[in-house]
Amino acid sequence: MAEGKTLYENNCAICHKSDGKGMPPAFPALKGSKIATGPITQHIDRVLDGKQGTAMRPFKDSLNDEDIAAIVTYERNAWGNNTNDAVQPAQIKERRK
Repeated sequence: MAEGKTLYENNCAICHKSDGKGMPPAFPALKGSKIATGPITQHIDRVLDGKQGTAMRPFKDSLNDEDIAAIVTYERNAWGNNTNDAVQPAQIKERRK
């Protein structure tokens, strides 16, 4: 969680804010969001590939599997999301296209 928080702060907080509340509508909240509390594969895909037509950029070329696993784990367990998920680098590798 500590590493995920640091990576989140350095890569995601500029848009989604440190408290996960985002700046809707351009930068949606992650706190309580369907992405951060829904299926893990959709969350991983969003971080890897971004979302076309939005400001959400892909991170697959700038972050490694360990970093993305740490960020996704953090987002799924921070701000009261409490999914108790621990995403592994192998799960990221499996989703890379």
